[in-house]
Amino acid sequence: MLDIISIATLIIVFSSFAVFMMLIIIGGNMNKSEKEQNFEDEEQIKYINEYAEKHKKNK
Repeated sequence: MLDIISIATLIIVFSSFAVFMMLIIIGGNMNKSEKEQNFEDEEQIKYINEYAEKHKKNK
């Protein structure tokens, strides 16, 4: 019986932690302006292109 209670408690704790982290991530992205979002998109595209070039050189 104690095993079931401890497993249920762990599931509840981990689930609440996951929901809390998702809320932090979503909340952090809500306040960004369109300019900031475009800048981040450009940086991600730049990183992906550089990664692809490095990957091609290693083959």
